[in-house]
Formats: sequence, structure tokens, C-alpha cells
Amino acid sequence: MRIARPREPEASFRRKRSPPPQATRLLTASLGAGVLFLVLLAVVFIPRGLDFGNQPPVAIVDLGLTTTAGTRLEVVSVTIVLEVGRFRADFYRNGTLHASLPAGLGGGGPALAFDDADGDGRLDPGDSFLVDTVPAACHRLEIFQVDVGARVAFEEWGACAGA
Repeated sequence: MRIARPREPEASFRRKRSPPPQATRLLTASLGAGVLFLVLLAVVFIPRGLDFGNQPPVAIVDLGLTTTAGTRLEVVSVTIVLEVGRFRADFYRNGTLHASLPAGLGGGGPALAFDDADGDGRLDPGDSFLVDTVPAACHRLEIFQVDVGARVAFEEWGACAGA
């Protein structure tokens, strides 16, 4: 079966009269309002989107628990390697602060100490935190980046409710 092709129109479409002036004014006003709205959005958001310079980088630290030769939390990965002076650490046992390392992660004691494995003064993979643990206790280590005021690492192990 063969389907017939539609025929070409004899004359192209021609409007018999122009649109009313009210419609023309409404379209012009709508276009102007839309352009003005886009300009206002650009004035507000483009400078905010380009303002990268005054935000310090934030390092997200991934820790791994190792129990050979004592309990250590090794730095497995870091999103950005920064100097240790930007970090501090808190060690909790059963929800109570047991030991802390100040900014720079120095001055550790038997309960919590930092080991810069390569000695470069930066928190990078291979570095570790030595912690003093006891059986049947909930332990938690938190690392904070001081210059941004944010917790960048958290590890909980032992007899914890969520573990």
C-alpha cells in the first residue's frame, strides 16, 4: 500500500494584520524584566563564585587501625598534605577526654603521641598516632584542623555501641 505525500501549500502563511500594541508592549516589558533579573543575579553570584583566595584548604584525613607493636592509627590518605602545625588531636576513652595533642601535634605522652614517619613536618600518609588502649573500653581519636576550626578525622574502635 502506498501513502500519498502531502501537497505543498499554494501560498505561504501571511498574517492578515499585525499584533495589537498591548501584546507588543507586554512582550517588550517581559524581555526587559528578564534581562534585568539576569543582570542582578550576575552581580550577586559571579563575585561570590570567583572568591577562592581567602579560604584555607581543608585536609580530610583517613585513618587505619593497626595493632601490631602497640595500637596505632596510621594515616592512610590525606586529601591535601599540610604542615602538622595546623592540626591538633584529642583521644577519648569511654566518652571522657583521656589525652590531647596541641596544635603542631607535639608533646605527646604515653596515652597519645604523634609519629612523623618521614620527618618532613607534614601530616601525610605513613604518619601515625600511638594510643594507649585498655580492653573492653570504647576508644575514639579526633583530629582537628586548627586554622579552619573543623574536625578532619574521626576513628572509633573497641567496645563502643556503634562499633
